[in-house]
Parts: sequence; C-alpha cells; structure tokens
Amino acid sequence: MRKRKVKKTKPMFKKKRSAGRTALNVFLTVLLLLGIAFLGYSVGKPIMDFMRERPDRQASTTTAPDVPKNEITTAATTPAPETTPVTTEPEPEPEPKNGILFVALPNSEDYNAVLDAAIKEATEKGCCGIALELIRDGGVIGFNTKDERAVNVSAVYPLAISDLSAAAKKITDAGLLPYARISALTDHILSWVDKSICYLFENSTSTWLDNSRAAGGKPWISAFSESARGYISGFVSEISEAGFAGIIAGELEFPPFRRSDLGYVGAIVQSADRYKALAEFSNALQETLGAAKSYAVEVDAQDIIAGNDEVLNDTSLLNCNTVYVRYDSAAVGTRLVRADGTEVSYTGLGESDKATVVFRSVAEELKDSGKTLIPAVSDESLIPVLVGLGYDETMILIY
Repeated sequence: MRKRKVKKTKPMFKKKRSAGRTALNVFLTVLLLLGIAFLGYSVGKPIMDFMRERPDRQASTTTAPDVPKNEITTAATTPAPETTPVTTEPEPEPEPKNGILFVALPNSEDYNAVLDAAIKEATEKGCCGIALELIRDGGVIGFNTKDERAVNVSAVYPLAISDLSAAAKKITDAGLLPYARISALTDHILSWVDKSICYLFENSTSTWLDNSRAAGGKPWISAFSESARGYISGFVSEISEAGFAGIIAGELEFPPFRRSDLGYVGAIVQSADRYKALAEFSNALQETLGAAKSYAVEVDAQDIIAGNDEVLNDTSLLNCNTVYVRYDSAAVGTRLVRADGTEVSYTGLGESDKATVVFRSVAEELKDSGKTLIPAVSDESLIPVLVGLGYDETMILIY
C-alpha cells in the first residue's frame, strides 16, 4: 500500500499577537513618521525659500515671505521716499501801477487837508504820482507864493498849501512822484490891475475884456507880454525849487476872440503866425523849470481833431517832448468839424469805442510831431482801453 504525501499549507487565520508586541509596533511606526516629517522639513524649506527669492518668480505669488516681526513693522510705518520734481519758479511780475492822480484846488476846504486825503487815495489806488493844481483856471494860486504881485491882488487861495516844499516831501515820502498842474494863460486877477500883462486895445491903454463889463467880461493874460512870462515863470521857479518832479502846463491858448475883438486888439492877434507866441511862452516856462525836471503841455482832444490847437501848429517850435491829451466825452460831443470842413461823427458809439476812435484820430493828427502823447481822463474805466491802445498806464493823468 502506497504511502500518501501530506502538503503543508499556511493557516487561514494568523495567530493572535500579544499586547506588548502591538504597542511596540505602534511606537516604531510613529517614530518613523516623525523622522520622515523632520527629513521633509529639513530638505523642503531651503527649496521653498529659494523658489520664493527667485527674481523671475510670478507676480501673482501670494505667499508672504518669512520676515522678522520688527522688519514687518518698519515696512508698514515708513513711507517710501517721494521724489519732488525740481521746478524753477518764475519771477513775480510787478503789479501794474495806476497813473497820476490830479488834485484840484478846492473852493472852500483847506488845501493841506485835501492833499493828505489825496495821498491816501493815491496810495490805495496804487498810483505813481500826484499832480497838484497850483495855478487854477482864472489865475488863483494854490500855495503861499513869494510873488508880491499875486499877494497884493489877493490871487492866493485863502486856505492854500502853507509850505510847498513840505507838501512835495510829503508826497515823495508816500512813495509818489509830485507833479504840478498850472493854467498858463487864463489869469483874470492880476490882469485887472496890471496892464503890462494883459491884452489891450490897439494903440490904447484900455484893457480888452472877453465880454462887456456888465455881462461879466474878464481880462486875459497875454501870450505876447514879457511881463506875463515873468509872472508865470516866477511860480514855475518856486515849484521847481520846492522839489516837484515836473509841471503840466494847460490852457496855452488865446482867449475866445470874436471877429470884432480881433479888430480891437489889432495886428498881433490877427497874424497867421500868432501861434508862435504860444510856443515861445511854453518854452520860457520849460527853461525856467530846468532840464532835470519833466515838462509837458496839455491840449484838449477835440481841439486837436478840429484843428484849434494853435500851440501845436508847428510842433518843431515846442521844446517839450510830451503832450497830454485831455479827453472829456461831453466836451467832444457827438460831432466835430475839422478845419477843412469835414465832419467826424461819434453817434451810436459806446464810451469805450468813442474814446478809441478819438485817440486814434489824435494819434493820426500828431503822428509826425515827434511828441509822446499821454491821455488825461476823468473816467477811470477807460484806462484799460487806453492801455490796449499802447499808452503807458503809469503816466496817464486821472482827473
């Protein structure tokens, strides 16, 4: 009988382990996992740091780098330095100055007090100077003159400027230039008693009047009289010595002679060359003032356009370089007739346009005179218009 082989097989179920063996296995497993974690951290951290610090890393990376706490605080509180662009500041432009403020001789007030108020006004307006009226139309003297003839006939204003030198200094101390405005040929005071300075009937000692005595007729100082030149020149000398910067001479003109008057006074006023006496009178005043001072004549705009400005008939005879053009809209009116019979109409023009047309006409009339023209106006709103025409704002006379 054959002997049967018996195969050995693995058991279907493992034998049950003891509790000690199981605990040992758990401990070894945990220890292995800790070792793997330590190894991964030790190797992985430098790699991650290197990846974060790569210059070409993506901008979208949101992982914040490990920075010490004190460095994070500094970064949050210290702003990045700002770069201020270097710019060159432009030089401030000087503020425009207004012109010369005219101060009229008052009728009843103290002229010294009027001057103080005018200095304040001129300073507030930013004016360059003040022009005091020191000889008024008609012959009233606005300061305490040394001229005995003026004093004897009471030509001096009762409340006149007491000290002309002190007045000039007061104006200068305020940062302004002192000017004087005089009416050269309109004296109706001394000419009443001094026949050497006024117009007389031809071949007579009778004084010529511009109307009948009953109608208030007045005598006029004569442009042909040497005594008259000496009388007005004496005031100019006092004004110059007092420290005034210049003089504006107005009313360098003949009286409004009627046709019959020309026959009474005679050949001296009938001559076509009589205008030369006006230029010579003006030149005598300028010579007395002195070359170091500014001297100007003043003429009405309407007279220049109409051709009645005899003192400007031959501007080459006038030694002065400056002509003030006095503009008064009411005096100009709406229509002027020139010497040649042509008319100039200002109907329908606004004040600015009217002034523009008038001053352009004046400039055209005197374009070959070689004189500097300066406006004299009472309407200050016209100053920007005049500046736009090219006139120097600092020299405009403000009435």
